[in-house]
Amino acid sequence: MSQPYVNAQFQSPALVGDGMYQQRIQSNLRTQIFGNMNVANTIVASWDSRIKNNSVDNNNTFGYGFQIMSDQLAGGLLQTNYLTMNLAYRLFLDGDKKHSIALGLAGTYTQTHLNQSKLILGDQLNSQMNNLSTSTGIPVSVLTFNNFPTSITANTGFVYTSHAENYFIQLGAGAFFNTIPNMVNNVKQEASGMRSNVFLNTETVVNEDKTFVLHASFNNRSNNDSLHQPILIGGSIGLPIGNKFEEDKRLYLGCYYRIREAFIPTFSLMMGSYIFGISYDIYNNDLSGASLRQNSFELSLSKSFGKKRNEFLRTLFD
Repeated sequence: MSQPYVNAQFQSPALVGDGMYQQRIQSNLRTQIFGNMNVANTIVASWDSRIKNNSVDNNNTFGYGFQIMSDQLAGGLLQTNYLTMNLAYRLFLDGDKKHSIALGLAGTYTQTHLNQSKLILGDQLNSQMNNLSTSTGIPVSVLTFNNFPTSITANTGFVYTSHAENYFIQLGAGAFFNTIPNMVNNVKQEASGMRSNVFLNTETVVNEDKTFVLHASFNNRSNNDSLHQPILIGGSIGLPIGNKFEEDKRLYLGCYYRIREAFIPTFSLMMGSYIFGISYDIYNNDLSGASLRQNSFELSLSKSFGKKRNEFLRTLFD
């Protein structure tokens, strides 16, 4: 995702229930186009809330939420859906609730579907497939697919947050234990792996009525190449809309860079309990030098509900 920082549960299960308001809905839509063909769509939607401890001397919170994600490749040829339940416990380190740590746990149910009506192998197969054999005379096994292979995985995350009236700092790390659904019956099951990530989110008030946003993240997908270890870093300037900074109405203009891959100009709009964003990937890898151009754009939208937790700085990461 080019805007992972605007969807809390996409970053870490430890972020459920940490919003400024009691509840929130967050969503992303990412579309990738190669030439004139839509090659991939990614849809993410999540909801989260929290329960406050009613004890007089304990203001810690318990957060919970759900996330649905769908990856659709090659016009619906391959679709993978994810349903995740996230839980988090947030411990405040001071009486003013400016500093906290949170631990999150999650479980993800994954289902993959291959639309075989769109799978065209040309003259590689024929009606006599069962009679095909190798040069040694050993019959070639018929390629068969599971219709709806599934898997269940576990995720965890840890987050430290410092949040006050004029600044927001958040540092997190997570681990995602992946098991790929086995789609092909006669192919050896791919081993489980682990994907880890670290991220930094900050927003600070500058010049009394403007803010500066910084986001950086690193993902490690158990491979040694840059494609599987993407680094995203960048920032934006938040400009107030209207005369009152406290109304939480700001326009954000910025740019991010996915190292060795793409520059990502962004535009975001905060209007009270709503946040809307749009980004566009300008690729600088070898694909952009070909006659077929790769393009990606992403939309994000979030809506918060309920009573505000406090009057701290409302940020783009909320």
